[in-house]
Amino acid sequence: MRKVLLPFLVFLTLVLACGGAVWADTVDDPLHGFCNGTGTGTCSDNTTNTPLGNSTTFGFSISPGPQTGDLLLDILVPNNYILPASFAITGTQGGLLNDQSISTTATLVSNTAWTSGTLATYLGITASPTNPIGAYLPTATALDPGATGFYDFQAETGTSKIWDNANEANGPTFTMVNGLGAGGYIIGFCSTGCSSPYVATANSGALVVTPEPPSLAMLCAGLLALAALASRSSLTA
Repeated sequence: MRKVLLPFLVFLTLVLACGGAVWADTVDDPLHGFCNGTGTGTCSDNTTNTPLGNSTTFGFSISPGPQTGDLLLDILVPNNYILPASFAITGTQGGLLNDQSISTTATLVSNTAWTSGTLATYLGITASPTNPIGAYLPTATALDPGATGFYDFQAETGTSKIWDNANEANGPTFTMVNGLGAGGYIIGFCSTGCSSPYVATANSGALVVTPEPPSLAMLCAGLLALAALASRSSLTA
């Protein structure tokens, strides 16, 4: 009897001690961006976010999956940009529904920028995870020092079957959004039909626009040249 009870008690203790974290992972890490970047522009989660690199398509997987629900795309635009009227969103449903196209428009959620707190609070929704601004703004300001927050453009893409990471290509795949510059983000929400009121994107799975390596090198060279010019001017003044 002791040999049977001891493993059970050990298991029960681990469940009580760690179970919250295990279930929290299921809830708190549900959507994750994927994209098709290759070579030096490979799309890969760096534990902070997922740079789009030179990707031309993107989408979102869900954990656990598959789940069927209303997929929303939110485009976060640094608040020092000149804002467009909207963003065109195009793509296909994927998998067996690959011939069914997606065509919609992302429009501005609010004339007031998101500058503090969580994105869920800003949008007035209950979502998990809540997406604190600190998970996004540091990367944005590193790429765009003038940014102090984001404007949110949201698009409803319709009811979709969203798959797990291993089968992500079976779900919706979108064409890269035109007009979104460095420091901008694309994140997803799954609403009606998914396992909570709004299933949000894991912070590390948020897709961020970064300069491609050649462009980044040119940017750095330009900044160094400006710094050298400024230094020379101060010496001759």
